[in-house]
Amino acid sequence: MYDELYLCLMFIPAIFGAAVGMVPFKYARCASASLCGWSALMGILAYPLFLYGGNISYTFPIPSAWGPYSVLMDELSSIVISVSSIVFLAVLAHMLRSASAPRSGKYASLACVLYIACVTAMCADTVLLILMAWETVTLATFLMSLRGKNGAAAWKFFVIAHIGGLMVICSFLVMMSYADGQTLSSWSGLGAVMGVPASCGAIILLFVGFGAKLGLIPFHAWMPDLYSSAPTHTSALMSTVSSNAAVLILFKSVFGYIGASEEMYVLAAVLMAASAFTAIWGALESLVQTEPKRILAYSSMENMALVLLCFSLGILFSNGGSSGLITMVLVAGLFHTVNHSVFKSLIMLTVGSAEDCTGETAIERMGGLAKLMPAFSIVSLIAILSMAAVPPFNGFAGEWLMVQSMMGGEGLHMTEIILPLGVAVLGISGMMAAVSYARLYGFMFLGRPRAKRYVPEKVGASALAPMVLLAALCFAMGIFATDIMDRLARGVGAASGIPSDDLYTAHLAETLNVPMLGGILLAAVFAVYGLGRLFGKKAARSPTWDCGTPLNEDMQYSSVGFSQPLVRVFHPLYGDVIELSDDDSSKDCKRYSIRFAEPFVERLYVPLGNLLMKGARYVGRTQNGNIQSYFGYILIVLVALLVAVRFA
Repeated sequence: MYDELYLCLMFIPAIFGAAVGMVPFKYARCASASLCGWSALMGILAYPLFLYGGNISYTFPIPSAWGPYSVLMDELSSIVISVSSIVFLAVLAHMLRSASAPRSGKYASLACVLYIACVTAMCADTVLLILMAWETVTLATFLMSLRGKNGAAAWKFFVIAHIGGLMVICSFLVMMSYADGQTLSSWSGLGAVMGVPASCGAIILLFVGFGAKLGLIPFHAWMPDLYSSAPTHTSALMSTVSSNAAVLILFKSVFGYIGASEEMYVLAAVLMAASAFTAIWGALESLVQTEPKRILAYSSMENMALVLLCFSLGILFSNGGSSGLITMVLVAGLFHTVNHSVFKSLIMLTVGSAEDCTGETAIERMGGLAKLMPAFSIVSLIAILSMAAVPPFNGFAGEWLMVQSMMGGEGLHMTEIILPLGVAVLGISGMMAAVSYARLYGFMFLGRPRAKRYVPEKVGASALAPMVLLAALCFAMGIFATDIMDRLARGVGAASGIPSDDLYTAHLAETLNVPMLGGILLAAVFAVYGLGRLFGKKAARSPTWDCGTPLNEDMQYSSVGFSQPLVRVFHPLYGDVIELSDDDSSKDCKRYSIRFAEPFVERLYVPLGNLLMKGARYVGRTQNGNIQSYFGYILIVLVALLVAVRFA
């Protein structure tokens, strides 16, 4: 009765909100978003209620051909649901005050559907329910992303995501064929029954299927276009809450339902290579993009690749590694996932607010926001520091634990080369990502305004409040990182059956003290500032010397100039195209610009699409309406069937 009451309080308001948003009346949007916010508030209580009463489970009284629909919130699911609900609530609150958010009630209705689908996918306990919920997540995000003339980007996402969804369905059907029933909580160690080849095939399908949503190469092609063209709040929910659901299902499927074994070390090496390449590529691309949302799209790709790298290491460590080492690397991936959902939603909201205030969508035409809006710039700086893994914020602890888990695997089979390369990938991608984030903040908030007639509007207190909440959560999750990791470790053990030992706790105690690191860093900053104030010379203010020419906004260092050395070195990879166009201000001048075309789109998807269209046109020529041709096709098929039956 207790579980049923809680689930009703969480799901029913969002269900009513989805219905209310479809009704055409003046306050449909606010009413629908408010009902969804109530459901998100109830979702935040998932983990506290788990601590109070244990697992939350319920079987819906709805029959189906495959059996009942059941949900189960264990410790791991309840943690992820609580964090995801906080993020969802903050995004909803910001949406109601954002000038660029869609004003229709249908958008809020789709947000309700997305919340129901994400939470259901995280806690579904039957095969049919989890597959239906995951497909609903894809459909809801697709409909929420449609805006204006971005149909091509939205449909690209829809096709790639459904290719991935088909692979997920195939993987679950394979697992179900070896399992005793379709209740997921009863699935454990199916790999022993399936055998190594079938287990490896199912894991590959899972990685590729969920990787299509997380940005695994080459399925990332939809991300930059959709992130830049979809409403800000759609991109925020897509890269955070939807990604949380994908990572949680992937973890439970690989390490809970199937189970990693020591014979899978070759598979682990292949998955690590794909994840490492994705992380490096995402970091490289984020360094040259000029639109903030495209930068964040490649950032999400890089962060999710690090999570997949951790899961690949978990499979590799099953070959001779201790249970504590396996737990440590899995906790690193899961902790980075929930951290990513917090700081990525924060930076998405800050970027959306900056675009609303300035009316600009390129960092080339922003600047000077720190002086005009200091409180907003501080919140944005916290998001950047969290993304760049600077202590004491939450991004640091997850990446530090990744490094420690890689170093702890020294001496295991096939790790002499793989683990040093993994550490190198983590360091290189992290360094490039940090430079990209510094570039994003610098050109948006520092310097002088770069656009003419640039008078940005200030962010209101009601729009700033949810961002302050997320910024405080970034700080709190960094300070209490050890406690959160311990809780995740218990959830990992319960979900996967991996026994815990003292290695995980020992590594945390010896190598991770976030409050102390943050205190040292803060003390160093204050010391430098104090010494500068004490011994520094008083600044003399005077007009900038300009060789007698008038100063303008174009004389500042540009983001294109910042990334030019990198483009010159990696020119064959970036697919950059130089374009010359007439300058509107002068008929005799040309404007020089660089456009970056996604290489995987130009060299993989475009040729593949052309090939499919050519095949479709060829097949279409056979449909010419000639009845004699159709009789001929029937005759050919009958003869072929008779021959097959004769020799069968």
